[in-house]
Amino acid sequence: MIKAYWPAFVWLLVITGLSVMPGVQLPSFQLFAMDKLAHAFVYGVLTWLLLRANMRTNRWNELVIFCISTSYGVLMEFVQYAFIPGRFYEIDDMLANAFGCIIGWLCFRIALKTNIISQA
Repeated sequence: MIKAYWPAFVWLLVITGLSVMPGVQLPSFQLFAMDKLAHAFVYGVLTWLLLRANMRTNRWNELVIFCISTSYGVLMEFVQYAFIPGRFYEIDDMLANAFGCIIGWLCFRIALKTNIISQA
């Protein structure tokens, strides 16, 4: 059963690696910048992978998966601020992460309803 979560776990490691890379960033609010779209994309993929794995294990409901993905996005922003020199805690990054989780969840539901993916 745990094998179903390997793709999500690997993707989580990719997100973590990208999030803890040192870099100099100046905080600014640009909700539709390319950076924010990248945040939305990676967290949307994370949510999708977790939901797909959860189909095989049925451990949690979809809201729990959404909360896990979104909370991880908040956690990574805190880790960047507290432990990575030159990185900032950005509210707009957290919003982009959460937006990506919502989009990933919605795309997953649409794929289920249109039989793009099966529940088997």
